[in-house]
Amino acid sequence: MFELRQNLVLAGVFVVLLVVSAWLQFSLLETPVSDLSPEEKNAPDYYIENFVSTGMDELGKKYELRADRMVHYPYGDRALLDNPHIVQYDLNQTPRHIYADSGWLYNETSKVLLTGNVRVVQSQTGEVGGASLGDKMVIILNEDRG
Repeated sequence: MFELRQNLVLAGVFVVLLVVSAWLQFSLLETPVSDLSPEEKNAPDYYIENFVSTGMDELGKKYELRADRMVHYPYGDRALLDNPHIVQYDLNQTPRHIYADSGWLYNETSKVLLTGNVRVVQSQTGEVGGASLGDKMVIILNEDRG
């Protein structure tokens, strides 16, 4: 009789432990993942002062992107640029300088959208050169050289 009661108590404890452990396992696995709020989606994760990025290919330096500040937003993998300055290097030509008040760098496509007082300046070899002005400009930084 004593052994039967002892076996029943042990079996009961085992069943209780089994139920509690299963409940903990499934409740932890099924924790719902909440969507990001609009505030969290638009929150930057880091910024860099005096930002400089250089792009190179097999022929050498392709471009240099500078900005007073770059603020990275992980949602959409994009970065806000304050006072960006892009220098593009082409074979057999003088460097092209592009300035703007602000811009967005889209890392996935290497596209830069420049806005506000966009200026493009390039001097010609042995000549005076030229300048262009505008409100917006889109540049694809990783285009192949022609």
